[in-house]
Amino acid sequence: MPRSLTIAVICGGPSSEHGVSLKTAKMVLGHLDRTRYAAILVTIGKDGAWKFGSAKPVGIGAALTRLASFDFAFIAMHGVFGEDGRMQALLEWVGIPYSGSGVTSSAMAMDKGIANGIYRAAGMRVPRYGVFERDSREEGYRRALPAVVKPINGGSSVGVSIARTRGELRKGIDRVLRNSTRVMVQRFVKGREFTCGVLEDGKGTAFALPPTEIVPRASAFFDYRAKYAAGGSEEITPAVLPRAMTKTMQAMALTAHHALGCRGMSRSDFILRGRTFFILETNTIPGMTETSLLPQAARAAGIDFSAMLDLIIAAGMRRR
Repeated sequence: MPRSLTIAVICGGPSSEHGVSLKTAKMVLGHLDRTRYAAILVTIGKDGAWKFGSAKPVGIGAALTRLASFDFAFIAMHGVFGEDGRMQALLEWVGIPYSGSGVTSSAMAMDKGIANGIYRAAGMRVPRYGVFERDSREEGYRRALPAVVKPINGGSSVGVSIARTRGELRKGIDRVLRNSTRVMVQRFVKGREFTCGVLEDGKGTAFALPPTEIVPRASAFFDYRAKYAAGGSEEITPAVLPRAMTKTMQAMALTAHHALGCRGMSRSDFILRGRTFFILETNTIPGMTETSLLPQAARAAGIDFSAMLDLIIAAGMRRR
């Protein structure tokens, strides 16, 4: 019998998505095929300490030495440090393969300004936007109200707000800049919200999953509460759309995946206004909690959670 692959499922970290990361890791651990993998939970505390299973927390130096003994790292971290290329860089330095996109792809997808430029270069529509720093003025964006205010490098819609007045715009910008040096102000496009995941098959060929339409119930848009609260949104998978429009969205999700250089998995979000799709962002480490969208879409395509993890791990192992 072949030896089980030893996997470190890494979660936690200093970002505002720490709690979501723990839930993702729990789901991953619970669905890994125990006949194929020997997995251990690696939790990074908000203080930077690393904990392997129930062992005593250690510093990053000792943690990297321990990580080098694993065959593979499954990154279950969202947001800063986990999804922005830094964890990926550490794992490459240690020399073990890992799940998801590489350093550069992760960093580009995480930076919404860079990602929007890549989308536009690839021929996709993005809502009008501007990015500015702490000392800049937002006067030019007041003409674009209503607008979406968001951190340039956040995830899970943490810190995102819709501004319909100048006061709300200023308040939203101030809220973002308390924790970030840059903010994006983007024209609010009213329409139907969708998301479309991408996985890779056993040969490394990317394919799009059935899209999901998102109808927020707990909030005015698909924010943190709508994403993670039970009953926070209605999610329709597969989305009810004409076949041609479904194909268009899937093609856009694949274009984003390839343009950013993603690996293994991604999930891109869209707004449909009339018959025009606008791309909003691409998640290189989509959530995998009990309410998350990528597993739902995979299931609709006939791929259960364990099989989805097999595909993601296989894609990461091709880095060897």
